[in-house]
Amino acid sequence: MARILVVTGSVRPNSVNEKIVPLVVDAADAKGAEVSVANLKDMNLPFFDDPNSPTSPDFAPTHESVIAWTKQVAEADGVVFVTPEYNHTLAPVQLNAIDWIGKEWDGKPVALVGYGWTSGAGQAHATARESLAVNLKAKVGDNQTNLFFMKHIAPDGAILEQEEVAQKIDATLSELLETIA
Repeated sequence: MARILVVTGSVRPNSVNEKIVPLVVDAADAKGAEVSVANLKDMNLPFFDDPNSPTSPDFAPTHESVIAWTKQVAEADGVVFVTPEYNHTLAPVQLNAIDWIGKEWDGKPVALVGYGWTSGAGQAHATARESLAVNLKAKVGDNQTNLFFMKHIAPDGAILEQEEVAQKIDATLSELLETIA
């Protein structure tokens, strides 16, 4: 059974993320995965402030929350980022979380599910891909889920196109699970 870690992407109250994350969790669970959620709001990771890069052999996290986050990523067979698009890029809380980890990303299968206005998180996914795949050597899947406000979801997170949203998430998770197998 594949262990999937779903990573939240917003710390805002009443965020759309709170509506999308459960869809991803349910879809992964339906595929037989063991699913856990890394709620970045609850983790309260500090801004990256270590004198060493996480890719350095000398790096050893000392913050409790960073140690717990690193362990979650290390123990997962695959990671799904549920990404809102903020100013055409990743949510700062997600980028900070990515920055805290080095070698644990190397070869880690990663899937991207996102939402936004103009690109449905496509630009945020481009940033995630650059950071994770190019710099940190994670295996970021090609089949990303891009959900558009007013087409797939309402601004309050209500799902407007249930079947299409489910199909998009299913395709992204299927690719992730195939990469893990």
